[in-house]
Amino acid sequence: MKRAALSLFALATLGALTLTGCSSSTPPPTTASEAAAPTLRVGTLQTDDLLPLWVAQDQGMLQSAGLDVTITTFQSAQDQIAAVTAGQIDAIMTDMVVGAQLSAGGTPMRYVTLMQGAPAGVVAGANTGITTAADLAGVETGCASPTILEFIYDKALADAGVPADQIKITEIKSLPVRLQMLTSGQIKAAALPWTLFQLAVAQGAVPVLGIDQVGGYTSTVFTVSQKWLDQPGAADAITTLLAQWDKAVDVINADPSAQRALLAANANLPSPLDTTYQVRQYPAAGAPPAQQVTDVLTWMTDKGYLKTPLTATDLIWQA
Repeated sequence: MKRAALSLFALATLGALTLTGCSSSTPPPTTASEAAAPTLRVGTLQTDDLLPLWVAQDQGMLQSAGLDVTITTFQSAQDQIAAVTAGQIDAIMTDMVVGAQLSAGGTPMRYVTLMQGAPAGVVAGANTGITTAADLAGVETGCASPTILEFIYDKALADAGVPADQIKITEIKSLPVRLQMLTSGQIKAAALPWTLFQLAVAQGAVPVLGIDQVGGYTSTVFTVSQKWLDQPGAADAITTLLAQWDKAVDVINADPSAQRALLAANANLPSPLDTTYQVRQYPAAGAPPAQQVTDVLTWMTDKGYLKTPLTATDLIWQA
């Protein structure tokens, strides 16, 4: 009986092998373009830059397009950078300095699309008499290095004719501490991201360098790791993602204030910004201007922040 069972097993195995070898219905190997879209794990800071992706997620656009996207919000850029370096996330909302630092440090990144213009501006204390970039000559301004905020500050003052030796910053890494020191009069001016910029103005600070003055200096960028982009199906997934991004941009731009509550919830906007924040218009998806990238890389090199040679071509993703 045992011998008969073994014979039947052998016959069944031989038959399976024969069918496998002769079948003409065996599907061909999956090509990169046919591969299922890989999961994309996105990390962001508590800013308004990622609003189109939050809208696309909230309104079901991503799911309808067959995209699997998870979004994690980080309290600091340091935590966000650590997560992408460790491979815990695949893409980040960030600036051009961070993307260059990661790539130079051995975690190659690509700028897939611009998100917004320059991510920060400069405000001054209410009673300082500072109203223009030229007024900031010799003024110790709250900032941090090496950051895109320092790039914006340096460029704005240089464009205003302020000599390099008169461009001064006080290192204050923590943004909440920087804002508190400004409002308490411990510093005369501060470089702040737009959410805190608006909060400072609401508390009586004077806007010195706003979007109209520095918005075109640089851009925030949706930055994806080259390792993730090398996966089968990744390029098609990005193309699909950017199409949904544009749909969400159209929704926002048609009625920006209608998305304030969603932004406030996801970016944890403090009062009174949760009800008053001026939601911005968003550009359509597209590569960031190469000249902006080059300007940032040149500045980083000149300041000694970038030791590994990089070009805009090294960082901008080509579909």
